[in-house]
Amino acid sequence: MDTVLVGGAVFLLAGGAIFLAIDKVGKSEMPERTKRLITYALMGGLIVLTIGIFHWHRAVWLAEHAAA
Repeated sequence: MDTVLVGGAVFLLAGGAIFLAIDKVGKSEMPERTKRLITYALMGGLIVLTIGIFHWHRAVWLAEHAAA
């Protein structure tokens, strides 16, 4: 399995969706503090997703190369 291709596609799709959500939140009528907290939460989610993708890629790579 090409984990780099799959992980990259997932990251790009999630990143696009998160940045669209951040834009929508920024244009909303919510209080500024709520907007800021939602934006931080979305960016934190993107960071966690990125770490998860790297961890998954590493685990698959190690499993494939340990058997050789």
